[in-house]
Amino acid sequence: MYVYGLTAAGRDVDARGIGDAPVSTVEHGELAAIVSAVGVAPLRAKRRDLLRHSDVLQAAFTDAPVVPLRFGTVFSSKEELVGDFLGARYEELVALLQRVEGLAELRVRASFVERALLAEVVRDDPRVAALRAAPNASQVELGEAVAHAVAARRVEAADEAVATLAGHAIQVQADEPSSEYEVLRASFLVDRRHVTAFELAAEQLAQRQRGRITMELVGPMPPHSFVSLGGGRR
Repeated sequence: MYVYGLTAAGRDVDARGIGDAPVSTVEHGELAAIVSAVGVAPLRAKRRDLLRHSDVLQAAFTDAPVVPLRFGTVFSSKEELVGDFLGARYEELVALLQRVEGLAELRVRASFVERALLAEVVRDDPRVAALRAAPNASQVELGEAVAHAVAARRVEAADEAVATLAGHAIQVQADEPSSEYEVLRASFLVDRRHVTAFELAAEQLAQRQRGRITMELVGPMPPHSFVSLGGGRR
């Protein structure tokens, strides 16, 4: 029995699960585990299965709170799911479901447009300009100066983005940039009543940085980045 996540009892989830299996729920008190049958455990993290895991949670999230479980969470039977997980951790799970009710995650990724940023550095940074003008300037020194200028602008742009968006969020989780031109990769926990305001603030930020920074906004979705919950066999 594959478990995607938890929701409130009395909810139906209209979705197809991993392997196109029908999705159903297993209820215990106030809790409902979102499940489908799987033939093999552990599951390999194939792209189609990861996407289906996410799709099921998104379908459940349309009208109910959802606590996502990590991909690959499997129990051998309904009895094991109820006895070893839903029942054994009942108070903790109910409290967690209540905590995320009415909340959503929005993910923001922002990256510099490389050509535009380098033109800006060459135009505006005095040290880079001086090294470019010097006839015997070291290319290594010039490269280091450009890298330093890019890093400073990345920190400045990231600080502006977080300051702009964090005011509309309850919690922020930022990851380390994956490249020198990535400005921000962060998740924001947002009250669902404030999602429109968050989206508007993100759009205004993108407009201010148009041509210099590209931005991608994903969500609203279940709070994957703010819940760490596992169980069963993987």
